[in-house]
Order: sequence, then structure tokens, then C-alpha cells
Amino acid sequence: MNHSSFPAYAIFLLLSATLLEATQPARWTTSEQSEFLQGEFTGVSVTSDGKLILAPALEPLIDTEEAFIYSAVVDQGGNLYVGTGNNGKIFRVNPRGQGSEWARVEDAAVYALAVDSLGRVYAGAGPGGKVYRINDRGEAEVFFDPDEKYIWTLAIDGQNNLFVGTGPKGRIYKVNPQGQGDVFYDSKETHITALEWDLDGNLLAGTAPGGLLLRISSNGSPFVIHDSPLREIKAITVDRYGNIYAAALMRPEDPEEKSVPETPSSAETAGNPGEVTLVILGTGEGTGLEIYKIDRENLVNLLYASDDELAFDLLIRSNGNLLVATGNKGRILSIDSRKFVTLLSESPEEQVTQLLEWEGRIYATTSNLGWVFELLSQPSSNGVYESKVRDAEMLASWGVIGWQMSNTRSRPVRVYTRSGNTRVPDQTWYDWSDAYSDAEGSQIESPPARFLQWKIEFLQEGNSTALTSQRNAVESVTISYIQRNMSPQITSLTVHPPGIALVRPAVANPAAGVSLGGPDQAHIRFLPRSVRELGTQPAQAPSRRVYSAGAQSVSWTAEDPNGDDLLYSIYYRRQDEVAWKLLVEDLAETYYTIDGVSFPDGAYWVKVAVSDRASNPSAQALESEMVSQSFVIANSSPSLVLGVPQVEGTRATLEFTVQTKGSVVHQAEYSVDAGPWDILFPGDGIADSDSEHYTLGIENLEPGEHAITLRVVDSAGNIGTGKTVVSIP
Repeated sequence: MNHSSFPAYAIFLLLSATLLEATQPARWTTSEQSEFLQGEFTGVSVTSDGKLILAPALEPLIDTEEAFIYSAVVDQGGNLYVGTGNNGKIFRVNPRGQGSEWARVEDAAVYALAVDSLGRVYAGAGPGGKVYRINDRGEAEVFFDPDEKYIWTLAIDGQNNLFVGTGPKGRIYKVNPQGQGDVFYDSKETHITALEWDLDGNLLAGTAPGGLLLRISSNGSPFVIHDSPLREIKAITVDRYGNIYAAALMRPEDPEEKSVPETPSSAETAGNPGEVTLVILGTGEGTGLEIYKIDRENLVNLLYASDDELAFDLLIRSNGNLLVATGNKGRILSIDSRKFVTLLSESPEEQVTQLLEWEGRIYATTSNLGWVFELLSQPSSNGVYESKVRDAEMLASWGVIGWQMSNTRSRPVRVYTRSGNTRVPDQTWYDWSDAYSDAEGSQIESPPARFLQWKIEFLQEGNSTALTSQRNAVESVTISYIQRNMSPQITSLTVHPPGIALVRPAVANPAAGVSLGGPDQAHIRFLPRSVRELGTQPAQAPSRRVYSAGAQSVSWTAEDPNGDDLLYSIYYRRQDEVAWKLLVEDLAETYYTIDGVSFPDGAYWVKVAVSDRASNPSAQALESEMVSQSFVIANSSPSLVLGVPQVEGTRATLEFTVQTKGSVVHQAEYSVDAGPWDILFPGDGIADSDSEHYTLGIENLEPGEHAITLRVVDSAGNIGTGKTVVSIP
């Protein structure tokens, strides 16, 4: 939605909401494929450029009542055969979509199927590792037994020779129509997982665990087309131009490889407001799935990658679009020549395992559970998309919902919302609202809550002759909301030692001399924080410590659940007083230095009050406060009371007492005849009270007059001095 052109009605609703709540509304916009993919789909597709469209209908044909469908093949008459597990059953579906169990083999799972030019069906199975041939009556007999455990894949050449990919010895067998076979190629890999023919009659083979894509000539000579970083080449297909498409699964585990944190989707990261970046899904390397396109010159192009998807089959269409059968969300993807990926359809089962096309009809099989579907060209009759749940992080009031569409005819969608206070919608949530009618901005009817979800229902309008149509595409959905205001909190309050002044560091300002928003920056304060802080030093910049006689500094930390701008007021109270006195208000920094020289000596407390009134109407602004530990302000210099010096020979002894006011004695020093200063400890060994007694003894004085200078400093940094003269005879 173009927010700069919001209708007056929507703007009024937003302003009305801000009069009741905090003045920093949030907007949740869903407009990219990665964001739409976080929702739930029924009969809805999502394109690479971030559009929701009505999906082609996925019509169920038969329920095999088996857990898995591993393989499928279509004969020349349009009969579809599907191999299942775990009971070794093969089902046949005729061109009218009618199907039933047709044959059964002795092994548990039918992993591969093939049909020769005479319409004979071959089934590769495991764990017995046999190839069966089934006659027209559905009777299966062992056709070839290579003494392998698994038959993973089958391929038939123009002379009806059967090529058999096996495991765990990684061999390919060539079997003639009479069932006589020999090793055609020994890969030295563990498994041959996929077989296909290229346009030149070479056999393409995929392996595991090396993830090799091989081209094997008619005489059995191999050539590696691509060495994938993943473990298994799961599926191979070839288009009419000779381009090869291959799907690779699961990167090998490397115990020394450090895990890389997931990159948050753009829906979860806070960039600059108003910036929208279109990202083509799946263009980086994947740890779970990579799909390649290899041209006739063996140049490899990565079409798609994913960390959490698996691909079980590929189908290339005459228009160049590649269909991908995936799990574990049962999705069919469509990748066009631009690498644009469309989530074409989502089945109700966990995995789409096989994709086949016969005379323009597309069949899809699934596992968990084993169903056969037909992907129709006409749109689904029931298209519903439910967004992911939005967490407002606290109780929120909802503003308007708006949506933008392209190629719209009449009113092709209905939009709803619901709200609740649990992360997963359940029976405690409010019901879905009535349908909203104004795409430019409809007031959300869902009651205030922490979580919100929206839903779109597509209305079918006519038939389509293509799998995807851009008509009535939803391009974006935007919701505004405002958190309920909650009180800010002071989380810590520190009183620093006397003499430390906290000052804001000087920084170079590229806009020196320019005062945006006038002398007091009046209108700047009302811009979004991300805008007004561009190129400026934040108020919360770390302070710099300097020494200043009499300074007494405090600093604090604060937080606000709403992320509001905070202002602080500082109060003080002396020990013998009751009322708090205001020192400063509307302070943005989280530190303050008191000019202690201006205060009488004594014990004090400081109170810091925090308010969110900078981001809220005055009637709704909230505040809290914290009181510091007591501290002492002492401006009086220590006083010294000197006794009469005692002289005995060349030794002089002087006793003196140091008295402080509002502080404690820190250190005493003495100097003889302006010589070096030396530290003196009090009689009790520790300078830690407001009165300390010292005894100074000086040995080996020369005859004559000597000046003894005393210097003491208290815990506040105040200095006191004294002097006496002694004469040595």
C-alpha cells in the first residue's frame, strides 16, 4: 500500500487512536514472498515478487490408504501407476481419474516404476532388491534379481532394455527384455538414486552419498557433470533443449563446521522505514536442498536453494517452468527462467513425492498420507490464506487494515482479523471479524490484545487456462497498531565518587552550524526516532569522566516497554530535610553532575524520576522514580591541630590531629624543608574516620632550624595544610 496516499478516513482513524495511546504507532506490512511464506495456505499461491494469487485446484483422485507413495509412471494410454509402502502395493488410475489397487509385490516398498514401449510395467522394490514385471492382469513375477538390497530407480531405452539403479553397492545393471542382466556401471558410490536419459541417448545418473551427477555413454564410460556439495542427487529431468535439471539433498555433516546463525527475514528485522527490498527466494547456497540447471556445455547454474526443504521430484514443462515436489510442507514450487519461484500449491499431506504430466494433465502423489492428486489449470474453488501471528509484545489497540491488489476485478477477496493473548490461536481468541470492505483502510474491529492475525479469502471468478494467473493478486497487506502505554522504569542508579564529573563527549558534527527544526528542534522531536537520529549523536551516548573539585555525579539506566522517548527529572534532599527539591527537569541524558561546591556539607539523597511524556499525551503519560543511596557532600577543608614539637638530640617528634567535616580522612603527608613528600599513617594504622591522630618522628636532623609542612586530603578531595618549625641545637 502507498502509505503516503492514505485516505483521509484512514488518517483520521490513526489520529484518533493516537489520542488515546502512545504517539508512536507501528505498522506491520506483509509484501514479500519470505513474509507470505510464514503463513498458512489453502488453495493459494505466492509468487517470487511477493503476490498472493488463487492457486490452481489440487483435485484428489484416490486415497491409497497407504502411508507412502514412492514412485509413479504413466503409460502411453494415460494410465497412472503408483508404487507404495509399506505393503508393496501398486495402484492404477485410469485417464478418467478412477483408481484402485492393481498389483502387489513381495517386497515392502515399491521404490521405482517404469513402462516400456509395449506397455509392460516394471517395479523395483526393497528391501529384497528385486525387479518385478507385471502383466495386464496385475500379476507380478520376478523379472531380475541382481542380489542387491534396494532398487532405487529404473530407466528404459529405445530397445526396451531396462537400466536398474541399486544400493548399497552403487551399481547400474543393464537388463534385456528377456530378463538377462549384467553390471553396466559400478559407481563405487553407495547408491544410485536417479536415472534419466539425455537427448543424445546418454544415461544420466545421480548418486549418494557423494552427490555426483554422472553422464554415462552407451559403452559405460562415465563423466561427472557436477559434483554437488550435498549428499544425494534425488531427481533428474531434461527439457526439450537438452538442459539438465537436478535436485540435490542434504549437505554432509561436518563436525568442525561452526553453525551459522539464521538470518532473520526482512519481516523480522528493522531497517530504515519506508525501504522495501525485493528478494528472490532461494538464490543462495542451501544446506538442505539445491536445484541445478546444467546446459549443453555443462555449465552449472544454481536455480534454487533452501536450508529446510527437500525435493523429491522434478517436472519440466513445455513453457520452460520447472515444477518441484517438496516436503515437509507438501508444497509444489514453480521456477521460471528468471529464477522466480512461485509456491504453486500446498497439499494437505506432508510430502509431494512425484510429479508427472500426460497430455497436459499434471499428476502429483504424496506421502504421509499416500494420495494421488491432479493439478488442474482452473483455479481452486476455495482459496484461503492465514497470516502468521503478529506479536505486539504487549496489549495493543488496532488501527486500520489496508491491502493493495493488482489486476483487480470487482471485489475478489474478503479480509478478516482476529486477536488474542496466546501465541498460537486457540479457543480463547476472539472470533474472526466481519469481512472488511475498504482496501484503502478499514478500521480493525478485533478487540485490543497482544496478538493479531489476518486472513484473506479469494473468490473464484471464472476459469483460467494457465497454472498461475496474476489477476486479482494481493501485493501487500498493512496493519497499524499502537501498544498500550506502560510505565518506564529506572533499573539502576549509581552514585559516583566525589570529584568525578560526567560530561558528554565532543563529536564532529558534519552538519555543524545547521539547526534542523529551529533553535529548540521543536518539530524534530515528533519525527520517528529512526529518522530524527540520522547523522546525530544519540542522547544516550556514553559520558566522559573528568575531575572537577566538588563535583558529585549520578548516572542511571532506564527502560520503557513501549520503547518511548524518556525524560528525567533530578531531585535532592539533605539528611535533616523532608521535602525533595528539584535540581533539573526534562533531561535526556542518563547522567547528571551536581555542583557540590554550592551545597552545604552533609549527607544527601538524590531521586531520579523518569517520564514517557515525550511520546504520549500528557494525560496518558506515566512515570516512575528511584532514590539513591546516601552520599556526603563535603566542601570544608580538613583542619589540623598541631601539638608542640618535642626535640631530643637530632630527633624531632610532632603529634597532630586531623578533623574533617562531612567526610573522612583519606591521607596525610609531610615534607621537611621543602623536600620530598612522604606518606604518614595515623596511630591506629587506617585513615577511615573524620578524626585521626598522627605521630610524626623525624630522625638525624642537622643542627639548626627546620620547617615541617603537613598536607592532608579528605575523601571528597579537599586539602588542608599545616606548618611548624623545630630547632636542633
